[in-house]
Amino acid sequence: MIDGMRFNDYLRRIGLNGDAPSLQPTLDTLQRLHVAHRETFLFENLSIQAGGGISLALGDLERKFLDQRRGGYCFEHNLLFAAALREAGFSPTTLLGRVRRGPPERWCRTHMVLRVPVGRDLWLADVGFGAVGTLEPLPLQHGACVSQNGFAYALRREDHLWILSMRDAASASQDLYELGDDPQTLWDVEVANHFTSTHPDSVFRRTLTIQRSHCTERIVFRGEVLERYRDGRVETAPVERAQWPRRVRELFVVELPSGPFVCDGESSLNAQVSVDNSR
Repeated sequence: MIDGMRFNDYLRRIGLNGDAPSLQPTLDTLQRLHVAHRETFLFENLSIQAGGGISLALGDLERKFLDQRRGGYCFEHNLLFAAALREAGFSPTTLLGRVRRGPPERWCRTHMVLRVPVGRDLWLADVGFGAVGTLEPLPLQHGACVSQNGFAYALRREDHLWILSMRDAASASQDLYELGDDPQTLWDVEVANHFTSTHPDSVFRRTLTIQRSHCTERIVFRGEVLERYRDGRVETAPVERAQWPRRVRELFVVELPSGPFVCDGESSLNAQVSVDNSR
């Protein structure tokens, strides 16, 4: 258990405050917390795009997620979720993975997930992969397959790696990310966070994104494109730059920073293929 975790405030924010007395380290609790977190908090990189940094200190995460009613990306989401799981009696282990986008030689450990033991079984918990990520935890087993609201996820073992793939209703299966079994320290996460939030090739600096997940719909705003998934099928529409503040306010109930954004400068200065950490 991490000292100072505002667990009651966290449960209140995700709509489970009335369930606090009944929360035990069971699969049902893990699933309820996982889904509630995913449906409450945005996946977004507004702090980066406004020219700021990303703090992984628990108090800063709580202020951002609970008080400011914001969100973040994988390191922020899964560190906050790990703290909540510890308060509920779980013992999560931090793992780092490589998002499988772009040339393989450019894949790097820039995605964080959690391995959570429940009884004799291990589960993959990941509340920070963006709108197309899993809504519920997956059994950490070779051949595990689950369907979640129009998306099919499968986990396989290849040599020393776990690989998570996804298929929506209209496309072939695609790999999302790979990860190993070796536990990572908080400093491993800090290093990955620093690269992902500051390197000019990181997609989080090259593109502004806000995403929301819900059991009925998943919404991805990424630059000048808006994607809406229902039952695993996507509708895509352009969003002109002048429409960004209004559309973001309508879809996500947040206000965009006044700008300019980091992506305005870095996308024009660096035309090489980006390190695709996109979620």
